[in-house]
Amino acid sequence: MSTAKNLIKSIKEETKSTRSKISDTYLELVELFPLGTIESEKDHKIALSVVEKIMNFLVSEKNPDEGIRIYLKTLSDLISDYEDSKFKSGSVSGKDMLSYLMNLQGLNQSDLAKEVGGQPIVSKILKGERELNLRQIKALAKRFKVSPEVFI
Repeated sequence: MSTAKNLIKSIKEETKSTRSKISDTYLELVELFPLGTIESEKDHKIALSVVEKIMNFLVSEKNPDEGIRIYLKTLSDLISDYEDSKFKSGSVSGKDMLSYLMNLQGLNQSDLAKEVGGQPIVSKILKGERELNLRQIKALAKRFKVSPEVFI
């Protein structure tokens, strides 16, 4: 028996009662875009595209399978690691993050009127004429499925 097969057998024995079987969807996603350290701009761009497609799917899906969520979380962590190593970290304002998320999801100001309190207020926030308040931050975090800290 090869060394790799011995390793797999050993891990199977140690973990067989600790985790439930991963969904086929997760395994298919790993096959399409394997989870591993992102080392190039090209892989970073592809990873971002994959995340965007999964997020768009999750917005419209009422009961997504857990494998998709696990894959998304892991890929997002890998993207974050790459970005932390390649880009200077600096504080991003709430308005900049809002603008980024709007662009990512193809939204306009009117699309966020409900969460923020009207299109004119969205406009003022994006221009830097007004700060996001706590209620708006909570509503936007829920809308974009991110932590409220993203906007602080």
